[in-house]
Amino acid sequence: MKLEWKDIADAVGRTAPLLGTLLGGPAGAAVGALVASALGTGADPDAVAKEIAANPEAALKLREIEARRQIDLQGLAVDWAKAEMQAAAQATGSVNSTMQAEAAAEHWPTYSWRPAIGFAVALAVVGSVLTVFAAYGAALPNGKSDGLAAMPGILAALAGIIAVVSPILGIASWFRGKAQADPNVPTVNRG
Repeated sequence: MKLEWKDIADAVGRTAPLLGTLLGGPAGAAVGALVASALGTGADPDAVAKEIAANPEAALKLREIEARRQIDLQGLAVDWAKAEMQAAAQATGSVNSTMQAEAAAEHWPTYSWRPAIGFAVALAVVGSVLTVFAAYGAALPNGKSDGLAAMPGILAALAGIIAVVSPILGIASWFRGKAQADPNVPTVNRG
């Protein structure tokens, strides 16, 4: 099996954490070439991995690279983080456009399913909090803890409701988003 740069990122990261992080990301090939050059090997992850394993001085060379190129490497890390944030912002925009399309739909199940599940989860959470307050409120003034004994069962039931509804919301969101992104699905059938 041929290694990739991300496969040796952990080995490099034990000695030079910033280099290891960058090897695992989109700049892996460029950083890998830098590492290979410094170690005197071919620009191949297999050759670098063998050199790291065989040569105890390789760790010193990796630390030296990281120290000498700290500013450049940090710039690469910042660029990587910016690219990830932009991708996350685009994904959020896609979700927002899906929700706007649902809100403007003509069919009541389409525009009401998300708020209904949101209210159901909120109601379950509020019910959990009120149950805890009520049980402790009843137990504290008169010193009886009978209500506290039933609380784990009640909270487990409310947690079960939340655990059942949340995956339904996620799966339904995924399928609706997939249908709305498909230009082959007629607009009225996109949900």
